Amino acid sequence: MSSPRIVITGMGLACALGHDLGTITQKLNTQTHGFSHRKEYSGFKGSSISIGTEIPDFDTSSRYAEDWTSPNGHCLNKENLKALNPHCFYAYHAVTQALGHAQLSSLELGDETGLFTASAGSATNLRYNLNCLHERGVARSSPHGVINSVVGTLSYNLSALFSITGAGCGFASACASSAHALGFAMDQIKLGRQQRMIVVGAEDGDLDTILPFGSMHALSTSTDPDTASLPFDRRRNGFVGSGGASALIIESLESATARGAPILAELLGWGQGSDGYKPAKPHPEGIGLCQAMTLALKDADLTPTAIDHINAHATGTAIGDIVEAKAIHRIFKGHAGLSTASTKALTGHSLSMAGTLEISLEVLAQQAGFTPGTANLEEIDPNCACIHLPKDNALTRANIVMSNSSGFGGANVSIIFKHWSA
Repeated sequence: MSSPRIVITGMGLACALGHDLGTITQKLNTQTHGFSHRKEYSGFKGSSISIGTEIPDFDTSSRYAEDWTSPNGHCLNKENLKALNPHCFYAYHAVTQALGHAQLSSLELGDETGLFTASAGSATNLRYNLNCLHERGVARSSPHGVINSVVGTLSYNLSALFSITGAGCGFASACASSAHALGFAMDQIKLGRQQRMIVVGAEDGDLDTILPFGSMHALSTSTDPDTASLPFDRRRNGFVGSGGASALIIESLESATARGAPILAELLGWGQGSDGYKPAKPHPEGIGLCQAMTLALKDADLTPTAIDHINAHATGTAIGDIVEAKAIHRIFKGHAGLSTASTKALTGHSLSMAGTLEISLEVLAQQAGFTPGTANLEEIDPNCACIHLPKDNALTRANIVMSNSSGFGGANVSIIFKHWSA
């Protein structure tokens, strides 16, 4: 029996480029970034970091969740809000949007729908709750302190808010997390264990989430929002941290067709590979990423020349971009028609949610008929020049796209998808 075909039928976003899919597509098409000066960064204990991102039309700055605001209201009661943190709040809206996009309601999900999530938890809530524990004691600490802060918080809250009774799991492989979640969600459908999966990546994207990367010298120290994120550019000096949420609804083609659902793209295959090298540094030859790309091609039953475009993980760090360029060249050398780009030049690096966010952006570009380039790429690093790196968007659609994600510990994931045409 052949495996079922898998399609994307819904997506929802709350990211640095906005929360409305039309607006996000327009900004992607015009290469309009989502970066700005963040006073809390540059004013924090001698920090050299000043550029970051915000989620337009959301305000989660209050210590009290009932004070948070969003573009569409939240329709959540006080008890639900106490268990949330900013990234769960963003994710609630992203999933609601994705369900609407897929023409589904939470009332019809049932046992055939599962939920896989990815986030690093809420560092701000964890810090606050632990401080309360140490200062006030156990009896005077919040009973919601665990579920609104630890790594599994996204799964705990979304499964309850949307009454998910199918498969449920949270993934924690650093910046490859949501790509892992999507890959394993595809397997759930291929194996016939679920008819449909909701896959969500989300991050607070605030000071406590982002600034610790500054201690690793991984963050951009630029003071100019227009040139702060420079993947593959010799001028790059680190990534711009971001947050928000990205939600995808995937299901079998049979299921989508039976209910007349809109189909946005078809997922063809995925692969993963590990570097087995160092905790926070990629293998210099990119062996894990090479393995991930090779296995994704095998799973999709494609040759390298079938891929039209790669959305690279490329964050703008000195080492990571070079390693990825070398790995792509090793697998795709001789494929003259292949373009590679990093949308992080516009969105920044959204950590755990990067995989689902970047696949969503590429699908939006496919639907609009263009292919993203790497904005602001003026001086290609000679070490990355082994691959084709257009700066400008191409005015034609990439039919088959590969998306790469890499994380600490040498975790690498590649996912292949194609534009849907009936």
